[in-house]
Parts: sequence; structure tokens; C-alpha cells
Amino acid sequence: MKRLGIVAGVVALLVMGGWLWRNGRHSESVSQTRPAPDLGALTPLVQQSPPARQRALTHLTKQGNGAERYRAKYLLAVDSLAQGNPKQALALLADLERDYPVLSAQILWQEARAYQKKGNLAAAQSRWQKIVDQYPDQELAAEALIALGRPEEAQKRYPAHPQTVAWVQNLLERQPNNRDLLVHLARYGLHLPNLTVYLDRLVNLHRPQLTPEEWQAIAFAYWEKQSYLKAGRAYLLAPLTAENLYRVARGHQLGGKTTEAVGYYQDLLQQYSETPQGVLALYYLSILAPAPQREQYFQQLRQRDGERAARVLWERLPLWEQAGQTQRVSQTRTELLSRYAQTEAAANLRWELAQGEQQRGNLRQAMHYAEGIFQHNPTSQVAPKAGFWLGEWAGQLGQKERAQDTYAQVVRRYPHSYYAWRSAVRLGWPVGDFTGILQAQPAVRTQRATLNLLAGSPTLQELYHLGEYQDAWEQWQLEFSERQQPTLAEQLTDGLLRVGVGERLDGLFMLATLERRVQTETERKQYIQVQREPAYWQALYPLAYWPEVPTAAAQYGLNPLLVTALIRQESRFQPEIVSSAGAVGLMQVLPETGDWIAQKLQRPPFQLRQPEDNLRAGTWFLQYTDGLYNQNTLLAVASYNAGPGNVDEWLKREGEGDWDRFVERIPFPETQDYVRQVFGNYWNYLRLYNPEVCERVNPHLCLS
Repeated sequence: MKRLGIVAGVVALLVMGGWLWRNGRHSESVSQTRPAPDLGALTPLVQQSPPARQRALTHLTKQGNGAERYRAKYLLAVDSLAQGNPKQALALLADLERDYPVLSAQILWQEARAYQKKGNLAAAQSRWQKIVDQYPDQELAAEALIALGRPEEAQKRYPAHPQTVAWVQNLLERQPNNRDLLVHLARYGLHLPNLTVYLDRLVNLHRPQLTPEEWQAIAFAYWEKQSYLKAGRAYLLAPLTAENLYRVARGHQLGGKTTEAVGYYQDLLQQYSETPQGVLALYYLSILAPAPQREQYFQQLRQRDGERAARVLWERLPLWEQAGQTQRVSQTRTELLSRYAQTEAAANLRWELAQGEQQRGNLRQAMHYAEGIFQHNPTSQVAPKAGFWLGEWAGQLGQKERAQDTYAQVVRRYPHSYYAWRSAVRLGWPVGDFTGILQAQPAVRTQRATLNLLAGSPTLQELYHLGEYQDAWEQWQLEFSERQQPTLAEQLTDGLLRVGVGERLDGLFMLATLERRVQTETERKQYIQVQREPAYWQALYPLAYWPEVPTAAAQYGLNPLLVTALIRQESRFQPEIVSSAGAVGLMQVLPETGDWIAQKLQRPPFQLRQPEDNLRAGTWFLQYTDGLYNQNTLLAVASYNAGPGNVDEWLKREGEGDWDRFVERIPFPETQDYVRQVFGNYWNYLRLYNPEVCERVNPHLCLS
């Protein structure tokens, strides 16, 4: 149906690009865990729509305890304004500034909105001025200045505020080449989807006048927007640091300028050899440098970083195999399995050897190598796969008890993996299978948990827990000052707030890569605790566009959790995202496919950027592919990605029956990964939101 270049490349490129090698700060002010506010009876109301919660909130404004009453009044006032009732909002907000000080600025702002709607501009202006005078540390001070007609002052005092950035954008419509305005966007416009247009204009028009600090901002912005070659060239003119020089080299490498990259890596090694970036330079030089020098760099890498040295050996093995250097291949394999036994490269080699033995029918030897991964490489990416197939091979040899024990270990040790689902199927759990799963209707418990933010002011925390995500996110723009070097607490907070406002592409990446931000023992303990929180996993696997997804799925009798799992992989729930192939929206429907479906349904063309239309087209096509393969959901999902023609060819070659083997032998790496990701997503939605599965797998994540 499509090939999604935007989502598929984000994680790989950012990790490859060294984004995670920033040196984090360790401020105690943002790393201490704060207790989440107890919302009491408001807890289930936070996620409800204004009409659905109006009666309960009204009751709490009269009968709730002190904190419940004040919070209920505020939320009901916000809802009243949204429904066009400023009089009721003002009645609710009366004296609330005094009683609810943590949101004093927000209360004044809502009063100003209400007076503005009533036409009392003087009263509105008095509230805006009070915000500016008394609450200058609140993001609303910037909005108040703009409302008062003083945007220049807002730009000076609150340059990162989204509305300030929007005002600068508007100014650029009239002054498109203004240097200072373009620099402002380079520094503070990272959330703008078209930021690279402004960066290109700034660099092309004002290159000679830019300072090193401005080049730093430009380079970082290019990097965040994945324009790596432009970033690398900009970092050349930024202040000289180990990280900046690394990005110069890496940016040129990712941009296809290998010769230049080698030179910059050599400069990095010469000037910053003892830094983590120096180790990275050795790694890339061991791969990219001319042959005589390559070995010298590799020998140095051996002494500095065994994990990366093993990776170099692993990457060289295919070349030596193709050249027929059998002795060298044998020696390298022995070295990987002995000297570097606990590395990811050794795990990959063990798995390759296990597969080879399995293909030759030597299942006991295949099990030996798979068991080695369990023993020596338990945290390897290949470990869940090795565990599942270890169970499969044990079962084929009649070792039923060992097979069942191994499957149980996979579920226990790797509960979020695709292979945990396959193991749960073998254990006979009620989790569905490849055939018929698209028609299943699992029970779904939609209650949501909230994870306490580890960074941010009390006001930001309060807004977040009340579900006022947009206001919390805007406040965070003022407080998040170290974007280039975030701590674990800041990265977690940023990820949660991005997910809250719908920026799930970047937000899910921030949350999924949180572990690599850990740099201190305190952060390690924080990360372990975060992993045990239901809200963390719910943020990673959100029930976005719910109930729109169940409504669309119900038209064709489809499993809403599986549709959600597919959307998560296709678009990360971004309704207007467009892939490199032109596929559009939540379910990444190609325009020509959408037109074909519309003709089939005898309806007007779909507006694919609109969630309802996109879901209608995508679910129709999914049930269509499911019907092509007699309700075999594996084949339907593979067809959704690669097209029925390719799936038909694979069926002719592989045959039917052993569907796990079929997945492993899909010849398109993208489609093979896609299938695992979609069904892995589905498993995670089951283990979080289906009560029966949740209790079996991870009862500590289940909500009552």
C-alpha cells in the first residue's frame, strides 16, 4: 500500500547520527521525583469531553473537598468558554485566583478570555496586565503581552514561546530576508515543520554575518530536522567542541561525503581522542578509512571499546566470506565467541550459526547456539527471537516441557516483544493467532493512567495532570532551556508533553529511547521505576483516535486494537503525515488507492488528510486484503505493506502452514520488520488494555 519513509527512517537515522551521545546535565532540581497530585474524584474526568463531564464537574464544585472543588471550577470554566458561555465561566472563576494559587495566571487568562467574549475589552486588558506584572515566569505572560499589542516585548522576554515564534513568522511574511527574524526561528522554531526553509534562507543570504553561536543554533536545527549534511557543514562554523566536530564528521558521512567524513573523523581523533566522541571516531575510521590505516584504527578501538570492536569484526565477516578467506572467518568467529562473547555482535553470530544448523537439520546444535544467546547476551535485540525458536526446536525434538518453559521465559523476560506474543500463542493463552485475528473483538479497558513528570514547575505539573496539555506544553517551551543536552527527566517530560499535544512522531521517539539517556545511578533508578508505570507504556502505545478507530473498524467487523497497532506503525497517529512515496495520513493510503476504493464504494473521493476519511479508506482496504487470503491476518498485513502481488509470489515459494517460518523468510526486510512491528504493537495493546491478558503478563501494569 505504501512505503513510509518518514517514520521508518527516524529512529535509525537519529541513533546512527549520534544524537544520543550528548553529554547530559545532572541538575538535582529536575531529577528528583515529585509525587503526583491526588486528583481524587476528578481522575476519571480529566480525559472526558466537556459535555460528558459537565454534570460530574458541577457536582464537585459544590460537594468536593477543597482541592477538588477548585480544580473542578477551573475545568468547568474552561469548558464553558469552549462552549460559548463566558458568563458562566466568570461566575466559576470569581475569587478562584486567591483559592487556587498554582494556576493564578491561568485563572486570570481565562477571565480575560471571558471578558473579551463579552466585549468588555478594558476588563480583559486589566487581567492581561496583571499577568505580565505578577506572573512573569508563566508562559501566559508572553501571550498577555501579545494580546496587549506589545509583541516586540514578548519576543525579547519570551523568545521561545510558540506564539512569539508565530509572530516572528508573520513578520517574515513582510520581511522575508530579515536576518534577526530568521536567526530567531533557527534558535526557537524547532517545532516548525518547515523550519529548513527558513534555515536555508538564513544561510544563503547572511552567511558572512553569522556568529559561531548562531551557527551552533543553525546546525542543531538542521540536525533535528534530519538534514545531516547541511548540519555537518554548519557545525564547521560553530564553536569547536568534541560533540560539534563529531557531528561535522557524521553529518558528512550520512550525507554521502565519505572522503570528507574520514578527514573530519581524523581531526576529531587528533583533538579529542579521550572523549566518547573520540571512540566513535575510531569506530567509523575502522570502517571507512583506507585499508592500511583501517587496521591501525581498529587496533586502537580494541583497547577502548570492545562492543564496537566486535561490531567491526561482525561487519567484516561477510566480506571475508565472499573473498573465500575461510581461515580468517574461522578465527574471527572464535574471537567473537570468546573475547567478545557478551557483545551484540556475538549474539548476532550465534543466531546466524543457529540458523545455519537449523537449515542443515541439526536442531540440537541450533539449540546450543540459541541457548548461548540466552546465557551470554540476555539483553541483545536478538534474544527474544532466539528464545522463541529455542522453544520451537525443543518442541520439534519432543522436549515439550523444555519448550513450554522457554516460551514462559520469553514472555517473562521480554514482555513487550513480538516474540513474547508468539510464545504466548504457543502457551495456549487467549491472545489470538495469525489466522482470524482481524475479526477478533478483544475486551478493551480504556481507563488511562498518568505518569508524573520528573521535570517542570508546579504550574506545569498541575496543568499536565488536569489534561490541559497544550497549556502545559507551552509552559514547557519556556522552562526547557537545555534542548541540546537534556537530562533523563527532561527527555521524559518532553516526550510525554509531545504525546499529549499530538506530536507523537517525535514524542514516541523520545520515550522509546529514554534508556539511552541514563547517565547516573539516580537516573538508572528513575528509569527502572518509569518502566513499572502503566502510564509510560500507555504513552508509548496510546489509544489515539478512540473511539474514531473502533467506529471505523466496526463498519467491517475489524479488531480495533489491530487497526490501532497498524496505525501506530504506519503514521505514529499523525493525521497529515505524507510518506516519501506519497501515502497520506493515519493509515498511509496512497491517493490512487483511495480513489480506487472510493469508486468501489460509489462515493466521492476521500479527503485523506481527514482522519474519518482516512480510517474509512484504510479499514476497507485492510478487510479487502484479509478477504483475499481467507482471513489470514498475517498475509493481509504483509499485503497492506508490500501489495498482494508480492505476497502471492512468496506463498508460491514458501507454501502455507508454518507461518512463523514464513515471516522469517519474507524477502523484503522492510515488510518483514513491518509485520513484526504491527503484531508486536498489537500484543502490547493487548497486554496493556485487555484485562485478561494484562493480568497474565504484567499485573503491575493493569488498571482496575
